[in-house]
Formats: sequence, structure tokens, C-alpha cells
Amino acid sequence: IAQPFSSFGGRRAELPKAFYTRISERLRHKDRSIALWDYERLVLEEFPQVYKVKCLNHTHYEPGKGIYRELAPGHITIVTIPNLQLKNLHDPLKPYSSLGLLSQIEEFLQKRLSCFAKLHVMNPIFEEARVKFKLNLKSGFDETYSIYQLKLAITRFLSPWAFSDGGTPSFGGKIYKSVLINFIEDQPCVDYINDFELFHRVNINSPEIDAEEIEGSSAVSILVSAPASSHDIVPVKFVERSAPGINCSCES
Repeated sequence: IAQPFSSFGGRRAELPKAFYTRISERLRHKDRSIALWDYERLVLEEFPQVYKVKCLNHTHYEPGKGIYRELAPGHITIVTIPNLQLKNLHDPLKPYSSLGLLSQIEEFLQKRLSCFAKLHVMNPIFEEARVKFKLNLKSGFDETYSIYQLKLAITRFLSPWAFSDGGTPSFGGKIYKSVLINFIEDQPCVDYINDFELFHRVNINSPEIDAEEIEGSSAVSILVSAPASSHDIVPVKFVERSAPGINCSCES
């Protein structure tokens, strides 16, 4: 028997601690979505394939229509992140939930919310961070292999959830240029780096601008690394120069 894809619809045997947690949450929200906490716990309990949920009140988000408003009374936006243990994700750097799952979540919540609330269930906005710098390697390190490994290390540092046992994505947060520089300089193959630039791209059409620190542009944004191949690392070699005023021995 072979199973090339992840299962769906199944659950493990419930442990006593999980049972008491589920009962306590049920007594609190009573299978009704009123507070933000209620929406999040209802979705997490009903859909085990969802790892994290963020509920935003008075927020109207419909990317298909180009709508994003954080001052929209009566609108509620649910943003989900799938379980990263699913190995058949199309892009681990940008873990999207399927449209079918989003429709199921919306149908499930529509039966439990107020008739005056307008619900939107969407994927988050993934905003890419990309680096560009010049690199001088320590002697004894292969240039091609070291740059390839360094690009992977930067990608893992910016998006640890894309790798095994690497954490989970989170909303908000910042990426500081100084922290990235310190991380890169601590790599075994790096002698020094120059002209370091940190770019932030909100979407495909937005320009890239070098910044000292970057953060998500909205409450539904998650900062992720650009693909490893997109990081621009230019190798340079150290050129030893003679000090001024010192004549070369060959001229004497």
C-alpha cells in the first residue's frame, strides 16, 4: 500500500488533556462565533488541516476585487495558514490553503455567526524579502558551492518553516538589515561582505526599495524569503595593494 499524498478528514485518538481543552473551549464559545477568540477556536477544532487562524474585525479583504479596508464596520476577515506537515504543499515558502478548504470554513462559520456580520475567509498576503551583496570568501572554500549554501542559509533564516523542524510562519514581525548582516558574517565561509541591500516586495508589480528594516504592509501580511535563486550574491576577490610611499623591490 502506497500513500504518495497526505490524508484528509482523519483524526488521531484524543488524549485526556486535549479532551479537557476541547470541552473548556466549547463551554466558552457554545458553538457560536461572537468574539474573535470564538472564530479562531471554532476553525481550529473543526479543521485539523489548519495550523493557525487570525480573525480581524471591521476588516474587509477581497483580493480578487482589489479590496482591503481595515475600517469596514460589519466585515470580518478570517486568514488561515495550513498545517505545514502536509508534504504536498505547492510552495513551502508561501503555504496557501486550497480554495475548497476556504469555502468549507466559510460555510461552517456562516451557520454560527450573526446575520449582521459579513464574513471573508482568505489566504494571507506573502511579502518577499530579498538580499543583494558582494561577498569575499575565506581561502579554501569553493565559490560556486559556498554561494549556493549561503543562499539556502539565508532562505532558511528568513523562512524557517519551509524546512523540516523549522518553526511556523507568523503574522507581523520585522526583518532588520543589521541582523541579517550579522547572520551572514557568522557563516564559516564568509570573510567579509560589502554593499549589502535588503529589498521588500509587497506584490509582483511593486518596486523593490532598499531598506534598513522591513515589515508587513497590512494586518494579513506575512514576511517570507524570496526563492534561494533570487538572492543576488556577487563574489569578489581581495586585491592586495602596496602602501603609498613604498617602492616596489623590482624597481630598485
